[in-house]
Amino acid sequence: MQYVEYQYMEGNKMLKTQIVHKTKNWRPPKPYSYKEKEKEEPTKRVSIAHTRQFHKKKHRIGDVILSKVDDSEIIYGARALNVRFPKYLDRPTTDYDIFTKQPKRNAVEAEKALDKEFGGNFFHTQPAEHEGTYKVKAYANQEGYADYTKPDDEIPYEKIRGKKYIDLDYMERHTEKTLKDPEAAYRHAKDRDALNRIRIYKKLKGGN
Repeated sequence: MQYVEYQYMEGNKMLKTQIVHKTKNWRPPKPYSYKEKEKEEPTKRVSIAHTRQFHKKKHRIGDVILSKVDDSEIIYGARALNVRFPKYLDRPTTDYDIFTKQPKRNAVEAEKALDKEFGGNFFHTQPAEHEGTYKVKAYANQEGYADYTKPDDEIPYEKIRGKKYIDLDYMERHTEKTLKDPEAAYRHAKDRDALNRIRIYKKLKGGN
């Protein structure tokens, strides 16, 4: 039996390698695309070399994701607070929460940018449990680094350092509403903390 190692390429980027049984009538497999890539088992085995490369470059993840955020996207969640707050009020976070009218498209764009930065197939995009949300996750640890969600309504925002961040008053009202919702009890402690930090910040800024 004869086998050949076949590389699937997109442009000058290798998406994956496959060992193929080469018969007399063997022909190269059909082109492999990102659409097929996202259907692969997301918990694939990763090598030690893959893991080493991921951890050497993981400090770049946030910068790469932020660099792909354009004027059609609005950042919310912990990042929208941290960008405003003094350091002592920050909540450490490794991911981005982003509103967009095209969540899948923007998630895949971020995934491609991360794969390019890391030099291989290190990330994947998959639908989240919440309908209309897509997550960008790393193969190495299966942690999510960006959630892209289609909003139900128009989201007010403020531009900070060239990017759109959810309006703080809107975020405060939304958090207050969530704290009154018994079905959201699982996240009340986190929301209460966020609300208190928003109020501390507003006092520091001289607000009400």
